[in-house]
Amino acid sequence: MMRRMTVSVIQSSMSLTVVKKAAVLIIFLQTVHLVLWYSSVKGKPRAMYEQNGNISVNICPLIPQGLVGKINVEKSNTDWLKIESKYTMVSNGSHHPENCSARHKVAILVPFRDRESHLRIFLNHMHAFLMKQQLEYAIYVVELDKDIPFNRGFLFNVGFMEATKDKEFGCFVFHDVDLLPLNDQNLYQCPDQPRHMSVAIDKYKFKLLYDENFGGVSSMSKDHFKTINGYSNLFFGWGGEDDDLFNRIVSNKMIITRILSNIASYTMLPHIHASENPLRYEVLTTGKNESTQNKDGLSNLKYHVTEKIYRKLFVHIKVTINKADAIDQLKSRIKESSKLQKLFNLSNSTFKKKLRKHTRSRIKQNKF
Repeated sequence: MMRRMTVSVIQSSMSLTVVKKAAVLIIFLQTVHLVLWYSSVKGKPRAMYEQNGNISVNICPLIPQGLVGKINVEKSNTDWLKIESKYTMVSNGSHHPENCSARHKVAILVPFRDRESHLRIFLNHMHAFLMKQQLEYAIYVVELDKDIPFNRGFLFNVGFMEATKDKEFGCFVFHDVDLLPLNDQNLYQCPDQPRHMSVAIDKYKFKLLYDENFGGVSSMSKDHFKTINGYSNLFFGWGGEDDDLFNRIVSNKMIITRILSNIASYTMLPHIHASENPLRYEVLTTGKNESTQNKDGLSNLKYHVTEKIYRKLFVHIKVTINKADAIDQLKSRIKESSKLQKLFNLSNSTFKKKLRKHTRSRIKQNKF
Protein backbone atom coordinates (compact mmCIF):
# COMPACT_ATOMS: atom_id res chain seq x y z
CA MET A 1 0.00 0.00 0.00
CA MET A 2 2.82 2.36 0.99
CA ARG A 3 4.70 1.51 -2.20
CA ARG A 4 1.66 2.37 -4.34
CA MET A 5 1.32 5.73 -2.60
CA THR A 6 5.03 6.42 -3.16
CA VAL A 7 4.75 5.60 -6.86
CA SER A 8 1.64 7.83 -7.09
CA VAL A 9 3.47 10.78 -5.48
CA ILE A 10 6.47 10.25 -7.78
CA GLN A 11 4.15 10.19 -10.83
CA SER A 12 2.38 13.36 -9.62
CA SER A 13 5.72 15.10 -9.14
CA MET A 14 6.82 14.02 -12.60
CA SER A 15 3.53 15.30 -14.08
CA LEU A 16 3.94 18.63 -12.28
CA THR A 17 7.50 18.90 -13.56
CA VAL A 18 6.35 18.22 -17.11
CA VAL A 19 3.65 20.89 -16.79
CA LYS A 20 6.16 23.44 -15.49
CA LYS A 21 8.56 22.66 -18.32
CA ALA A 22 5.74 23.00 -20.84
CA ALA A 23 4.70 26.35 -19.33
CA VAL A 24 8.28 27.63 -19.45
CA LEU A 25 8.57 26.49 -23.07
CA ILE A 26 5.34 28.28 -24.00
CA ILE A 27 6.49 31.51 -22.32
CA PHE A 28 9.85 31.21 -24.09
CA LEU A 29 8.21 30.73 -27.50
CA GLN A 30 5.86 33.68 -26.85
CA THR A 31 8.84 35.86 -25.92
CA VAL A 32 10.71 34.85 -29.08
CA HIS A 33 7.60 35.59 -31.14
CA LEU A 34 7.26 39.03 -29.49
CA VAL A 35 10.94 39.85 -30.10
CA LEU A 36 10.67 38.81 -33.75
CA TRP A 37 7.48 40.85 -34.17
CA TYR A 38 9.06 43.93 -32.56
CA SER A 39 12.12 43.57 -34.81
CA SER A 40 9.90 43.47 -37.88
CA VAL A 41 8.11 46.70 -36.92
CA LYS A 42 11.06 48.53 -35.37
CA GLY A 43 11.21 52.06 -36.69
CA LYS A 44 7.43 52.07 -37.14
CA PRO A 45 6.26 51.87 -33.52
CA ARG A 46 3.28 54.13 -34.07
CA ALA A 47 1.75 52.17 -36.91
CA MET A 48 -1.56 50.41 -36.49
CA TYR A 49 -1.71 46.91 -37.99
CA GLU A 50 -4.55 44.89 -39.42
CA GLN A 51 -4.89 41.19 -38.71
CA ASN A 52 -3.08 40.24 -41.92
CA GLY A 53 -0.01 42.19 -40.81
CA ASN A 54 -0.31 45.02 -43.33
CA ILE A 55 0.04 48.62 -42.17
CA SER A 56 -3.37 50.28 -42.20
CA VAL A 57 -2.84 53.73 -40.63
CA ASN A 58 0.20 55.57 -39.34
CA ILE A 59 -1.04 57.04 -36.07
CA CYS A 60 0.56 60.22 -34.72
CA PRO A 61 2.58 59.75 -31.52
CA LEU A 62 0.86 59.97 -28.16
CA ILE A 63 3.14 62.87 -27.22
CA PRO A 64 3.89 65.04 -30.28
CA GLN A 65 7.57 65.27 -31.16
CA GLY A 66 9.34 68.60 -31.34
CA LEU A 67 7.55 70.35 -28.47
CA VAL A 68 9.90 72.75 -26.69
CA GLY A 69 7.89 74.08 -23.75
CA LYS A 70 7.92 77.88 -23.46
CA ILE A 71 7.19 79.70 -26.69
CA ASN A 72 7.15 83.32 -27.79
CA VAL A 73 3.99 85.19 -28.70
CA GLU A 74 3.97 87.64 -31.59
CA LYS A 75 1.61 90.39 -30.48
CA SER A 76 2.20 92.79 -33.36
CA ASN A 77 -0.93 93.52 -35.34
CA THR A 78 -0.36 92.19 -38.87
CA ASP A 79 -2.75 92.18 -41.83
CA TRP A 80 -4.87 89.31 -43.09
CA LEU A 81 -2.96 88.70 -46.32
CA LYS A 82 0.31 88.27 -44.47
CA ILE A 83 -1.15 85.71 -42.08
CA GLU A 84 -2.97 83.82 -44.83
CA SER A 85 0.16 83.59 -46.97
CA LYS A 86 2.01 82.20 -43.96
CA TYR A 87 -0.40 79.27 -43.50
CA THR A 88 -0.68 77.81 -46.98
CA MET A 89 -1.54 74.40 -45.53
CA VAL A 90 -4.68 75.69 -43.76
CA SER A 91 -8.03 75.79 -45.54
CA ASN A 92 -11.59 76.38 -44.32
CA GLY A 93 -10.15 77.12 -40.89
CA SER A 94 -8.87 73.57 -40.50
CA HIS A 95 -5.73 71.50 -40.75
CA HIS A 96 -4.65 67.89 -40.30
CA PRO A 97 -1.15 66.35 -40.06
CA GLU A 98 0.38 65.31 -43.37
CA ASN A 99 2.60 62.45 -42.19
CA CYS A 100 0.34 60.68 -39.71
CA SER A 101 -3.28 60.29 -38.69
CA ALA A 102 -4.23 62.56 -35.78
CA ARG A 103 -5.29 60.96 -32.55
CA HIS A 104 -7.63 63.85 -31.74
CA LYS A 105 -10.23 65.77 -33.74
CA VAL A 106 -10.61 69.11 -32.01
CA ALA A 107 -12.90 72.09 -32.60
CA ILE A 108 -11.67 75.41 -31.20
CA LEU A 109 -14.69 77.61 -30.44
CA VAL A 110 -14.18 81.38 -30.09
CA PRO A 111 -16.97 83.83 -29.16
CA PHE A 112 -16.34 87.16 -30.86
CA ARG A 113 -17.31 90.82 -30.88
CA ASP A 114 -15.34 93.88 -32.06
CA ARG A 115 -11.89 92.31 -31.57
CA GLU A 116 -10.52 92.08 -35.12
CA SER A 117 -6.95 92.97 -34.15
CA HIS A 118 -7.10 90.34 -31.40
CA LEU A 119 -8.47 87.79 -33.85
CA ARG A 120 -5.58 88.28 -36.26
CA ILE A 121 -3.02 87.87 -33.46
CA PHE A 122 -4.93 84.86 -32.13
CA LEU A 123 -5.07 83.05 -35.47
CA ASN A 124 -1.44 83.79 -36.26
CA HIS A 125 -0.39 82.26 -32.94
CA MET A 126 -2.86 79.40 -32.64
CA HIS A 127 -2.44 77.79 -36.06
CA ALA A 128 1.30 77.34 -35.50
CA PHE A 129 0.64 76.14 -31.94
CA LEU A 130 -2.00 73.57 -32.94
CA MET A 131 -0.03 72.23 -35.91
CA LYS A 132 2.90 71.37 -33.65
CA GLN A 133 0.55 69.22 -31.58
CA GLN A 134 -0.39 67.15 -34.65
CA LEU A 135 -4.10 67.61 -34.21
CA GLU A 136 -6.87 67.47 -36.74
CA TYR A 137 -8.56 70.72 -35.84
CA ALA A 138 -10.80 73.56 -36.99
CA ILE A 139 -11.29 77.05 -35.57
CA TYR A 140 -14.84 78.44 -35.33
CA VAL A 141 -15.41 82.13 -34.61
CA VAL A 142 -19.00 82.82 -33.55
CA GLU A 143 -20.49 86.33 -33.58
CA LEU A 144 -23.85 87.61 -32.27
CA ASP A 145 -25.81 90.57 -33.68
CA LYS A 146 -24.52 93.81 -32.18
CA ASP A 147 -27.96 95.00 -31.03
CA ILE A 148 -28.11 92.04 -28.64
CA PRO A 149 -25.95 92.00 -25.47
CA PHE A 150 -22.89 89.76 -25.82
CA ASN A 151 -23.52 86.21 -24.59
CA ARG A 152 -20.41 84.06 -24.34
CA GLY A 153 -22.09 80.83 -23.23
CA PHE A 154 -24.78 81.05 -25.90
CA LEU A 155 -22.13 81.53 -28.60
CA PHE A 156 -20.23 78.47 -27.37
CA ASN A 157 -23.45 76.45 -27.65
CA VAL A 158 -23.97 77.70 -31.20
CA GLY A 159 -20.37 76.93 -32.11
CA PHE A 160 -20.74 73.41 -30.73
CA MET A 161 -23.89 72.74 -32.75
CA GLU A 162 -22.49 74.18 -35.99
CA ALA A 163 -19.14 72.40 -35.66
CA THR A 164 -20.82 69.03 -35.14
CA LYS A 165 -22.64 69.55 -38.43
CA ASP A 166 -19.30 69.75 -40.21
CA LYS A 167 -17.30 66.91 -38.70
CA GLU A 168 -17.33 64.28 -35.97
CA PHE A 169 -15.21 66.20 -33.46
CA GLY A 170 -14.50 64.32 -30.25
CA CYS A 171 -13.03 67.27 -28.35
CA PHE A 172 -14.04 70.92 -27.97
CA VAL A 173 -11.91 73.77 -26.64
CA PHE A 174 -13.83 76.82 -25.44
CA HIS A 175 -11.43 79.70 -26.00
CA ASP A 176 -11.41 83.45 -25.35
CA VAL A 177 -9.86 85.38 -28.24
CA ASP A 178 -7.60 87.44 -25.97
CA LEU A 179 -5.82 84.47 -24.35
CA LEU A 180 -2.75 82.89 -25.98
CA PRO A 181 -0.92 79.81 -24.64
CA LEU A 182 2.73 80.30 -23.64
CA ASN A 183 3.76 76.64 -23.55
CA ASP A 184 3.34 74.19 -26.45
CA GLN A 185 3.25 71.26 -23.99
CA ASN A 186 -0.21 72.45 -22.96
CA LEU A 187 -1.93 69.81 -25.09
CA TYR A 188 -5.24 70.80 -26.65
CA GLN A 189 -6.82 67.40 -26.11
CA CYS A 190 -9.76 66.18 -24.08
CA PRO A 191 -8.82 64.08 -21.06
CA ASP A 192 -11.18 61.73 -19.23
CA GLN A 193 -12.65 64.67 -17.29
CA PRO A 194 -13.33 68.33 -18.18
CA ARG A 195 -10.15 70.42 -18.06
CA HIS A 196 -9.58 74.03 -17.09
CA MET A 197 -6.66 74.98 -19.32
CA SER A 198 -5.90 78.65 -18.58
CA VAL A 199 -4.69 78.03 -15.03
CA ALA A 200 -2.04 80.78 -14.97
CA ILE A 201 -2.52 84.11 -16.77
CA ASP A 202 0.09 86.87 -16.78
CA LYS A 203 -2.49 89.57 -15.94
CA TYR A 204 -3.20 87.75 -12.66
CA LYS A 205 0.48 87.12 -11.89
CA PHE A 206 0.18 83.51 -13.14
CA LYS A 207 -1.99 82.51 -10.19
CA LEU A 208 -5.35 80.74 -10.24
CA LEU A 209 -7.99 83.29 -9.27
CA TYR A 210 -10.16 80.84 -7.30
CA ASP A 211 -10.65 77.09 -7.06
CA GLU A 212 -14.01 77.08 -8.88
CA ASN A 213 -12.67 79.07 -11.83
CA PHE A 214 -13.53 77.49 -15.17
CA GLY A 215 -13.25 80.55 -17.40
CA GLY A 216 -10.82 81.69 -20.08
CA VAL A 217 -9.91 78.45 -21.84
CA SER A 218 -11.36 75.01 -21.09
CA SER A 219 -11.77 71.70 -22.89
CA MET A 220 -14.42 69.03 -22.81
CA SER A 221 -15.34 65.95 -24.80
CA LYS A 222 -18.44 65.96 -26.95
CA ASP A 223 -20.17 63.47 -24.64
CA HIS A 224 -19.40 65.49 -21.51
CA PHE A 225 -20.67 68.72 -23.03
CA LYS A 226 -23.91 67.07 -24.09
CA THR A 227 -24.30 65.44 -20.67
CA ILE A 228 -24.22 68.81 -18.87
CA ASN A 229 -26.52 70.35 -21.53
CA GLY A 230 -23.85 72.83 -22.58
CA TYR A 231 -23.73 76.38 -21.28
CA SER A 232 -26.70 78.37 -20.06
CA ASN A 233 -28.16 80.61 -22.76
CA LEU A 234 -29.16 83.35 -20.31
CA PHE A 235 -25.91 85.12 -19.37
CA PHE A 236 -26.09 88.32 -21.44
CA GLY A 237 -23.15 90.65 -20.77
CA TRP A 238 -19.90 89.87 -18.96
CA GLY A 239 -19.65 87.28 -16.17
CA GLY A 240 -21.39 84.30 -14.64
CA GLU A 241 -21.55 81.75 -17.48
CA ASP A 242 -18.27 80.03 -16.54
CA ASP A 243 -19.31 79.72 -12.88
CA ASP A 244 -22.64 78.27 -14.00
CA LEU A 245 -20.76 75.76 -16.16
CA PHE A 246 -18.70 74.77 -13.11
CA ASN A 247 -21.98 74.07 -11.25
CA ARG A 248 -23.22 71.92 -14.12
CA ILE A 249 -20.04 69.85 -14.12
CA VAL A 250 -20.26 69.29 -10.37
CA SER A 251 -23.99 68.46 -10.59
CA ASN A 252 -23.15 65.68 -13.04
CA LYS A 253 -20.47 64.31 -10.70
CA MET A 254 -17.58 65.14 -13.01
CA ILE A 255 -14.19 66.36 -11.82
CA ILE A 256 -12.41 69.43 -13.16
CA THR A 257 -8.76 68.72 -13.92
CA ARG A 258 -5.81 71.10 -14.23
CA ILE A 259 -2.17 70.62 -15.15
CA LEU A 260 0.88 72.41 -13.73
CA SER A 261 0.62 76.18 -13.92
CA ASN A 262 4.00 76.59 -15.62
CA ILE A 263 2.59 74.56 -18.53
CA ALA A 264 -0.99 75.85 -18.44
CA SER A 265 0.21 79.46 -18.73
CA TYR A 266 -1.27 82.20 -20.94
CA THR A 267 -0.80 85.80 -21.87
CA MET A 268 -3.80 88.10 -22.11
CA LEU A 269 -4.05 90.69 -24.85
CA PRO A 270 -4.93 94.17 -23.52
CA HIS A 271 -8.57 95.13 -23.93
CA ILE A 272 -11.33 97.29 -22.50
CA HIS A 273 -13.39 95.43 -19.91
CA ALA A 274 -16.81 94.45 -21.28
CA SER A 275 -20.04 95.66 -19.71
CA GLU A 276 -20.97 93.53 -16.75
CA ASN A 277 -24.13 91.49 -16.74
CA PRO A 278 -26.38 93.08 -14.07
CA LEU A 279 -28.37 89.85 -13.81
CA ARG A 280 -25.46 87.42 -13.49
CA TYR A 281 -25.93 86.69 -9.79
CA GLU A 282 -29.68 86.14 -10.13
CA VAL A 283 -29.30 83.81 -13.11
CA LEU A 284 -26.41 81.99 -11.44
CA THR A 285 -28.32 81.44 -8.19
CA THR A 286 -31.51 80.24 -9.89
CA GLY A 287 -29.50 77.94 -12.18
CA LYS A 288 -28.04 75.69 -9.50
CA ASN A 289 -31.02 73.35 -9.63
CA GLU A 290 -30.35 70.35 -11.85
CA SER A 291 -33.83 70.41 -13.38
CA THR A 292 -33.26 74.06 -14.38
CA GLN A 293 -29.90 73.15 -15.93
CA ASN A 294 -31.58 70.45 -18.01
CA LYS A 295 -34.02 73.02 -19.44
CA ASP A 296 -31.53 75.78 -20.19
CA GLY A 297 -28.71 75.03 -22.62
CA LEU A 298 -28.36 72.86 -25.71
CA SER A 299 -31.84 71.44 -25.10
CA ASN A 300 -33.63 74.77 -25.71
CA LEU A 301 -31.08 76.52 -27.92
CA LYS A 302 -32.71 78.75 -30.56
CA TYR A 303 -30.77 80.78 -33.08
CA HIS A 304 -30.69 81.80 -36.72
CA VAL A 305 -27.47 81.66 -38.74
CA THR A 306 -27.25 84.78 -40.92
CA GLU A 307 -23.84 83.80 -42.33
CA LYS A 308 -21.56 80.79 -42.16
CA ILE A 309 -18.45 81.52 -44.18
CA TYR A 310 -15.58 79.07 -44.52
CA ARG A 311 -12.66 81.48 -44.61
CA LYS A 312 -9.10 80.33 -45.05
CA LEU A 313 -8.07 80.66 -41.39
CA PHE A 314 -11.40 80.16 -39.62
CA VAL A 315 -15.07 79.40 -40.01
CA HIS A 316 -17.00 82.62 -39.38
CA ILE A 317 -20.51 82.10 -38.02
CA LYS A 318 -22.86 85.06 -37.57
CA VAL A 319 -26.09 84.48 -35.67
CA THR A 320 -29.09 86.32 -34.35
CA ILE A 321 -31.83 85.48 -31.86
CA ASN A 322 -35.34 86.62 -31.10
CA LYS A 323 -34.87 89.24 -28.40
CA ALA A 324 -38.42 88.76 -27.08
CA ASP A 325 -37.75 85.03 -26.55
CA ALA A 326 -34.59 85.82 -24.60
CA ILE A 327 -36.51 88.26 -22.38
CA ASP A 328 -39.23 85.68 -21.80
CA GLN A 329 -36.70 83.08 -20.70
CA LEU A 330 -35.01 85.51 -18.35
CA LYS A 331 -38.33 86.61 -16.86
CA SER A 332 -39.11 83.02 -15.98
CA ARG A 333 -35.91 82.93 -13.86
CA ILE A 334 -35.58 86.36 -12.24
CA LYS A 335 -37.73 89.02 -10.60
CA GLU A 336 -35.63 92.15 -11.16
CA SER A 337 -37.45 93.85 -14.06
CA SER A 338 -35.49 97.11 -14.01
CA LYS A 339 -32.16 95.33 -14.53
CA LEU A 340 -33.61 93.30 -17.37
CA GLN A 341 -34.91 96.45 -19.03
CA LYS A 342 -31.49 98.08 -18.73
CA LEU A 343 -29.66 95.02 -20.03
CA PHE A 344 -31.58 94.93 -23.32
CA ASN A 345 -31.65 98.71 -23.64
CA LEU A 346 -35.43 98.81 -23.94
CA SER A 347 -37.53 101.93 -23.55
CA ASN A 348 -39.96 101.85 -20.66
CA SER A 349 -43.04 101.58 -22.91
CA THR A 350 -41.52 98.82 -25.07
CA PHE A 351 -40.45 96.86 -22.04
CA LYS A 352 -43.89 97.11 -20.42
CA LYS A 353 -45.54 95.81 -23.59
CA LYS A 354 -43.19 92.81 -23.66
CA LEU A 355 -43.72 92.22 -19.95
CA ARG A 356 -47.55 92.27 -20.30
CA LYS A 357 -47.34 89.83 -23.20
CA HIS A 358 -45.06 87.57 -21.19
CA THR A 359 -47.38 87.70 -18.14
CA ARG A 360 -50.47 86.81 -20.19
CA SER A 361 -48.59 83.88 -21.71
CA ARG A 362 -47.48 82.62 -18.30
CA ILE A 363 -51.02 82.85 -16.89
CA LYS A 364 -52.38 80.97 -19.91
CA GLN A 365 -49.82 78.20 -19.32
CA ASN A 366 -50.68 78.10 -15.57
CA LYS A 367 -47.06 78.84 -14.65
CA PHE A 368 -47.85 81.35 -11.90
